[in-house]
Amino acid sequence: MELGVFLSQELLPRILHGIQFEATRYAMGTLTLFVGVWLILSHFIQFRKIRARSPRKAQMWMELKNSMRTILVFVAMDIVVFDNSVTGLFKIYDDVSLFGWGYFWLSIPMVLFIHDTYFYWTHRAMHHPKLFKFFHLTHHRSHNPTPFTAYSFAPGEAIVEYMFVPVAFMLIPIHHSAMYIVLTIMIFKNAMGHCGYELMPTSWARIPVLGWLTTVTHHDMHHEKANGNYALYFTFWDRLMGTEHKDYFDRLDAIAFKTKTRNQTEVLEPAE
Repeated sequence: MELGVFLSQELLPRILHGIQFEATRYAMGTLTLFVGVWLILSHFIQFRKIRARSPRKAQMWMELKNSMRTILVFVAMDIVVFDNSVTGLFKIYDDVSLFGWGYFWLSIPMVLFIHDTYFYWTHRAMHHPKLFKFFHLTHHRSHNPTPFTAYSFAPGEAIVEYMFVPVAFMLIPIHHSAMYIVLTIMIFKNAMGHCGYELMPTSWARIPVLGWLTTVTHHDMHHEKANGNYALYFTFWDRLMGTEHKDYFDRLDAIAFKTKTRNQTEVLEPAE
């Protein structure tokens, strides 16, 4: 195949399809949180706002610019990794009957657990002084994050974040649709963790099992303090390795107190 034909009929459509997929996924998660929480619900859940000050528009434009670059990195990596992969290297399948519906649904939390482990250790590694500036500084320029911070990465960090996908495909069999569900959970959890409003019941943090789920406050504290609270979905790696902030529960208690006070005020206020 001639180079011109390859570029116009093979590579360009592949790039455009990749950009469309990644941009749609990014918009689906970030815009849902931005419109739903910042524009529609913010007045009603103001007492659940984690920081007193709100980020400036300039920061959000910076995050969007960085996110567009991240999308291009993801698409390039997708082409390099999957379009040139050795047959049989990745355990991707399309026929549910190969492993059954039980495994299909079980594989989703399995992949999320693997991702949380991958995320914790790579995230913690990128905070090493010799790696931070090259990999992770761009993300932490959003000291007070917004939903658009979700993809605000330097190219190096974007590659690290992307590489979980081929790692997961090599470790366990994953149905295409199950992976799409995981990718959807990823972007929503990522955007939610940066949204600046505590959306989860604060009481869950002290309840067995539910306490293993990270809250918005958990990751917001990571941006505020620029260390600790490294995990994405679950708290057990931070607790096991002693990297969870000691005042995490105090922060949740403060939000719970504001919520209780707000609710009591609404009950006591006379109806107009």
